[in-house]
Amino acid sequence: MSERKAINKYYPADYDPSKALRKKKNPNASNQTIKIRMMAPYSMRCLKCNEYIAERRSFNARKETTSERYLNIKIIRFYITCPGCNNTITFKTNPAEAGYTPEEGAVRNFESKKGKRKREETDDELFKRLESEQAKDQEYQILKNKRKSNPFWTSKDDSTRDVMEKFEKRLVEQQKQQLLTQELESIQRQVEAVRAKGGDEALVDLVKTKIDTKKEKLKEEEEEEEEEEEEEEEEEEIKEVKETQRQVGHDDSKINGNSSSPLLPPPLPVKEVKNMLMKRQIRIPSKILAKKKESQLTSSKFDYSSDSE
Repeated sequence: MSERKAINKYYPADYDPSKALRKKKNPNASNQTIKIRMMAPYSMRCLKCNEYIAERRSFNARKETTSERYLNIKIIRFYITCPGCNNTITFKTNPAEAGYTPEEGAVRNFESKKGKRKREETDDELFKRLESEQAKDQEYQILKNKRKSNPFWTSKDDSTRDVMEKFEKRLVEQQKQQLLTQELESIQRQVEAVRAKGGDEALVDLVKTKIDTKKEKLKEEEEEEEEEEEEEEEEEEIKEVKETQRQVGHDDSKINGNSSSPLLPPPLPVKEVKNMLMKRQIRIPSKILAKKKESQLTSSKFDYSSDSE
C-alpha cells in the first residue's frame, strides 16, 4: 500500500490555484452530530428506570457542538442511551469548572466537594476594583501620617473611640516591655558572669545551691511547726490532769464534810491518779508525774487535824 501514498504531486505549468474548484462547505456542519465511543464522565442514575450507570462505563455516543461559548471556548453536548430502558441522556461540557453538567434523562449520584470556581472578572470590573483599592490605600497612608505627627488625633468617623484610653493602654504596654527587657538584660549579665568564672558547670552548681537552701528552709519550717504542735499537746494534757485533780479533791471534801476548811486536801498518790486516768484513757506526761512526787513529799510535812480526829 505504500506505493499509493503520493509524496510529491505534479502541478502543470499553467496551474492556477485560484481557478481550482473547491468543495462547498455544509452550512449545518457545526450542528451535525458525530458518532464517537466514550465513557461516562461521572456516575449517574436514569430518571426513567432508576438504572445505576457507573463512572467510566463505555457507550456509543453522539457529539454535538453548541452555539454557546465560554471565553471563546466551545461547549459540546453528548447524547448516550440508558442500557436498561434506551432513554436518551444528555450532558454538556463545563469549561468554567473543568467538568460536565447533566442536562436531561439522568441525575448525578453525588456532587463533588470541590468549590465552584469564581467567575472571571471583566476588564471594566478589574479597573474599578483596582481604582477602589488604590483610593483606600491613599486614605490609609494619609491617616497613618497624621497619627504619627499627633497621637491624640482622631478622624471624624472614629467619634465613638476614646483617645485617652488608647494612649493609656499604649503606655502600659510600653512599661511592660521595658520591664521585660530589663529582666532579660539582668539575666544575660548573670549568665555571662557565671560563664566567665566557670562556664556551664558553675551555672549548674549555682542552681543546685539555690535548691538546697530552699529545701533546708522548708525542713526547718516543718520542724518548727512540729515542735509547736507538740508543745500545744503537752499544755492541753497538763490542763486535763489539773482538771481531774480538782474534781477528785472536790469529791473528797464533800465526803468528809469539810468543804469550808481553808486548807486544801492532800494530793492523791501517783498510782491512784494513774489508774483513774487509764480508766478515762488520758495520757500523762513524765513532767507532771515528777511534779506530783515533789508535791507528795512537801504535803507530808503538814499536820491535818481533821484527819487525826
